[in-house]
Parts: sequence; structure tokens; C-alpha cells
Amino acid sequence: MKKRSLILTLSMLLAYVPFVEANSHEDGEHHHTALEDEMSAMNKAWRSIRRQIKDSSKNESTLALVAKVKKAAQESTKLTPIRAGDFSGDEKKKFMEGYQKAMKRTTGLISQLEAALESGDNAGAEEIVAKINDARKHGHEKYKPEDD
Repeated sequence: MKKRSLILTLSMLLAYVPFVEANSHEDGEHHHTALEDEMSAMNKAWRSIRRQIKDSSKNESTLALVAKVKKAAQESTKLTPIRAGDFSGDEKKKFMEGYQKAMKRTTGLISQLEAALESGDNAGAEEIVAKINDARKHGHEKYKPEDD
């Protein structure tokens, strides 16, 4: 009998979970943006790059991923972060200039990574990956809204 009630309770809980997740964005506070799409594309490829950067036999694959990240970074430079809405006037202008400068710097680092991989310098590529990770961390701290 205890097994039955446990199974019934668990099945009811599992049936309820998708509705909780589906309702989490109905309050209208989250606004999906093109910048999120670009950042998501970069993040997916970036995880793979970090995993295979040491393996020179995967340089061709890594270069294809770097091209995706570079394209998304270039597109992201043209877009406006959600946090820009927190500012107005000169503050907003300064915020956007800082964002664009940071993204252009990141795009430059990605170009350096591409060149290192093309020349077979995986050790140098690893160092550049560390620099990009640092730039990414600082950029997200400054320009990405905090998660709820």
C-alpha cells in the first residue's frame, strides 16, 4: 500500500513539473532578444572549443566552431544588451560604447585564436582561450542582467 501511494505521489509531482516550468515566464518580465540568440550560439560552440583546444588533430573542427563564434560575436557587437534599458542619455551612450568596445576586443581575440589554430599553435591557442574566458566573464558581469 505504501508503494502505491508513493508511486501515485511521484507521478502527480512529475505531471505538475512541466506546468511550473511553462508558467515561469508568463509574468512578462523576461524578454527574449536577438542578442540572447547570438550569445547562445556562441556559448554552445565555445564549450566545444574549450574541450578540444589541446587536441591538434581536431583543429579543423575547432576552426569551424571558431568561425561560428566569431560570426556571432560580430553580430552581437551590433545589438543592444537588455541592461542598456537601465540607463538613459549620456549614461546609456557610455554603457553602449563600453559594450561595443568589449565585444570588438573579444572579436579581436577570437581572430587571434583563429590565427593560432591555422598555424598549428595549440599552446598559444590555449592561452588565447584563457584570455577570451576572462573577457567573457568580465563582460557578463558588466553587461548581462543577473539571472532571477
